[in-house]
Amino acid sequence: MAEQPDTKWSDDSRAERLSRREEQRRRVRRRRLGAVLALCAVVAAVAVAVALNSASSSHHSAAATPKQSRAESPQARAETSGLVRNATPQSDWKPYTGPVPILEYHVLGAAPADAPYPELYVTRPDFHQQMDWLDAHGYEAVTLETVEDAWYRGGTLPAKPIVLSFDDGYRPQFTYALPELRRHGWPGVLNLKAEGSDLYTSNVEAMIEAGWELAAHTIHHLDLTTLDAEQLKEEVTGSREMLRHEYGVPVANFCYPAGQFNEAVIEAVEEAGYTGATTEIPGDATRNKPYELARFEILGSTGVSGLAEDLASG
Repeated sequence: MAEQPDTKWSDDSRAERLSRREEQRRRVRRRRLGAVLALCAVVAAVAVAVALNSASSSHHSAAATPKQSRAESPQARAETSGLVRNATPQSDWKPYTGPVPILEYHVLGAAPADAPYPELYVTRPDFHQQMDWLDAHGYEAVTLETVEDAWYRGGTLPAKPIVLSFDDGYRPQFTYALPELRRHGWPGVLNLKAEGSDLYTSNVEAMIEAGWELAAHTIHHLDLTTLDAEQLKEEVTGSREMLRHEYGVPVANFCYPAGQFNEAVIEAVEEAGYTGATTEIPGDATRNKPYELARFEILGSTGVSGLAEDLASG
């Protein structure tokens, strides 16, 4: 008879083998866990060191920044802020309280065939040539606020000051007039409708950052002489409040839509706190009529020769 295996012995041996294997597995798991915990500790230590180093660097950088800002001169800030040259008074400017010509532009570009007022379109070549002519003949553009500072507060102006104003808020005033004037180092004056212009908020902000003046041109571009007292206040005072809130600038001047005004309108403009207001009366602007400031309207047919005639007649 074949010998049968001892079942009891076999069962005991299996139990011992299983016990030894389980103990071995536990030792392996403990070693692996220990290694993982050690690695985590190293990673945590590195992370803490990096964070402390970054915080220290940020602290030193933050501490240095205000000192650097305080050390910057106004001229240095102007050079890095994007301001054009004549956005701030220059060293060779002199006190002046005499007449100053103001030019009035609308759309820069060729008039489409169906334009209701094609004369309000000045082609870009014409505008370019007019700016070059002004520069070649010694004119330097400044804001109306700069002129008023010279007129009333002892400020200074260049030898032949001129103000370049742009009504309503047409897109080419940003895309074309802004870089064209920047080429000469000049700011302009944007007479902006508070609602319904073609300019984006970012466009207006870029013009202000270059040193342009923002002036109010009502909310809806209505004939102010036809409005009752409440409507008049809304268009005059309301437009200033809206622009000041939107852009955070003083909005010191006003522009009458289509040049229409009367005594009631002038009174509303004064009460709203404006320093001055521009019209479409041809001629040079003078300090003794702050709310009836004359302007030369530049039309599509004006050209360089017409511009020269206007300025000679002022």
